[in-house]
Amino acid sequence: MRTMKLWPRLFFSGMVLSAALSSCKHEPMPGPAGPGTIDSGGVNQPVDTANPGFRNAILPIFIANCSGCHNDNLANDGYNFTTYEKIKAKKFFPGNPDDTRLYESITEDEEADRMPQAPNPRLASGQILLIRNWILQGAQNN
Repeated sequence: MRTMKLWPRLFFSGMVLSAALSSCKHEPMPGPAGPGTIDSGGVNQPVDTANPGFRNAILPIFIANCSGCHNDNLANDGYNFTTYEKIKAKKFFPGNPDDTRLYESITEDEEADRMPQAPNPRLASGQILLIRNWILQGAQNN
């Protein structure tokens, strides 16, 4: 007798749950960046490759690819890639990427000297271009 009363409740609960789940919607994911822009690897906003900003373009690259080994707790070789001040603190020359050690290390051909180190993948060419342009333009904190 008890099971007979349980079925209507289960049926009703199932219908309510089904209606709730079918009405659930989500925002679509943004598509790929358009021409002249690049995904910096951290923020889902297109980035101007000619004039990259630090907060929206550069910092997300360093956080995603460098700060796992170069942070407040583990600053390998004295490098820390968690804040603007710490990124610029060591062998960094605004306006001159070729003399800036971090740029040299991400463009290094020798895999043993390249950052990020294997087995981590090398930065994408678009990310390297963003970092180069940012340094060339004076490495502003913008």
